[in-house]
Amino acid sequence: MKNQLIVGSYTKTQSHGLFSFNFNGGLELKSEADHVFHPSYLVLNKDGTHIYAVNEGGAKNSAVSAFRYDKNTGKFSLINSELTQGAAPCHVTLSPDEKFLFAANYNGGSLSVFPINEDGSLAPLAQLLKHEGSSVNKNRQNEPHVHSTNFSPDGTILYAADLGTDKIVAYRYHPEDKKPLTASPELDITIDAGFGPRHFTFNKQGDRLYVMSEMKAYVSVFEYKNHKTTLIQEINTNAPDFKGEDSGADIHLSADGRFLYTSNRGDANSIAIFAVEADGKLKRVANESTRGKGPRNFVIDPTDNYLLVAHQYTNNIVVFKRDKKTGLLKCLSETNEVGSPVCLKFVELN
Repeated sequence: MKNQLIVGSYTKTQSHGLFSFNFNGGLELKSEADHVFHPSYLVLNKDGTHIYAVNEGGAKNSAVSAFRYDKNTGKFSLINSELTQGAAPCHVTLSPDEKFLFAANYNGGSLSVFPINEDGSLAPLAQLLKHEGSSVNKNRQNEPHVHSTNFSPDGTILYAADLGTDKIVAYRYHPEDKKPLTASPELDITIDAGFGPRHFTFNKQGDRLYVMSEMKAYVSVFEYKNHKTTLIQEINTNAPDFKGEDSGADIHLSADGRFLYTSNRGDANSIAIFAVEADGKLKRVANESTRGKGPRNFVIDPTDNYLLVAHQYTNNIVVFKRDKKTGLLKCLSETNEVGSPVCLKFVELN
């Protein structure tokens, strides 16, 4: 099966920001988009015809942009951009009905909400939700830092991971309202002080939540029922003999739900592999070197056969073959050169 890989990157040292590749176990460059400012995180609509990117900058120039995507040619066509009114947006999420786009502003400590027009373009900012609070690490947690958002399995709650406050903040989603989010503090999730929650994912059954923290490279496993959470496990994502700087990054479950993977930056530069047990808890399988530096983002392809890692600092994408029975990874290619790749998304071809 052929699929296409979309790559977002930083543009400090290059003019190209977005890339598309054909992928069938290896990468073949299809097209590039020039002069897209720091598209460091992307989200695609369900049919893969529109791509939304953050433009990660300072308070005055941070934005989100909408693109049309042509699967036949791999070309990107900018539709429009809107300012987030919050600094350093680092993550975007679409609502399940694709009516709204949500941007997490890391330095701004806020969440920006944009309606999506029928043609896929972005309407002006409809809502700006500013977080409050701090946590124990005064060097990094003296203020809020919203890092990512995801919807609850039933699509009624938007959760926002806040590294600065050690919380995952809950908002009820009202799709018919012009300002669709209302805070629901009774559903907020508290992470251990000093962990710094970064990314998170639900299992397909919708009864387990897995949270990857950055400052302490741990996965926190929660039982999830009726929008309520109960912590059932915390497990270090670095190898038992690891000594060095923690910097947890990304987290994904395999499509069959049998394995969970996380990326570790800092001094580790590895992928942690966990088997998911019957109760949803994790059992360590192995830690695999990513063959690069700064594995900020990774993705499992739609066939569940491959795992690809984007390295921000060594400017390459490494392709691994997945063993579906054991979860282990085998490196296939280390030489896919892309300037500062930081986000990988697959488009399935019909």
